[in-house]
Amino acid sequence: MILLMGTEDDPQIIAIADALKQQGNSFLIFDSGLYPTQHRLSYRPMDGSMQLQIGEHCLAQNDIHSLYWRTLIPTRTAQENPIALRDSASLLRSFLHSLGKKSKNTAEAVNFHQEKPRQLAQVAQLGIRIPETYVGNDPRAVRAFCARHNEVIFKPVTGGDYAQIVNQAHLTDEHLQSSLNQSPVTLQAYIEGTNIRSYVVGDEIFSAEIRSTAKDFRTDEDAELIPFNIPQEIAQQAKAICGALGLEWSGIDWRRTPKGNYIFLEANPSPMFVNFEKHTQLPITRHLAQLLMA
Repeated sequence: MILLMGTEDDPQIIAIADALKQQGNSFLIFDSGLYPTQHRLSYRPMDGSMQLQIGEHCLAQNDIHSLYWRTLIPTRTAQENPIALRDSASLLRSFLHSLGKKSKNTAEAVNFHQEKPRQLAQVAQLGIRIPETYVGNDPRAVRAFCARHNEVIFKPVTGGDYAQIVNQAHLTDEHLQSSLNQSPVTLQAYIEGTNIRSYVVGDEIFSAEIRSTAKDFRTDEDAELIPFNIPQEIAQQAKAICGALGLEWSGIDWRRTPKGNYIFLEANPSPMFVNFEKHTQLPITRHLAQLLMA
């Protein structure tokens, strides 16, 4: 049985389900929005066995051929209670660990995504260029970093929000005290150039240039996606990144400078791809389904 984890109305889940259906493959949707209110998950630490109950279906690890996960967020009921949310998420993570490489991607890959400073450091150790970056909550270090660069962007350490340009209002004593006392921040030197998104699916790589005048293309409804062949050297870097981060498939974001240099920004273990595929006609869904069937 192939398991698809995410909400039933997620376009990514729908696309892969349709592709598997066309190939005659059996699959179930583990709707994370119905866990733990309806779906049941059991774990026995004595022997490490796990059991998943979805309606009338009861699955052990050996019953699951592979897992595609889109979201790891439990139902809103759990989210409204911090302890319930932590407990529900903890068991989900243990479930991922129990599946090992059957999970596309593994729990270890999730950790790299949620610890973006470590992800950047791991990629830098491969000799791949990353932006000049500071992560922390020291006001003096923040000011010193911004003083060294013409333009600086800031974003959450774990991602999940748009990148913005630092302005003088952000650097006032009052603002720094207020924001950095709450949480650290990621600062990066702004890189002039073009966004490139590469999807790595097994041994295949599909890329597109994202043409946009916005500092963060995700805010630009008029952004253009143009299929693009990245240089062989960058394709090799993309595969090396996936290998180092334990990713069997990923959406990798690059910034290509006017001189043609590629700067790594991020590798996502479960990116959205349906809209990308719609605009580029690149066969990501088909290859993802094949990865799950292998």
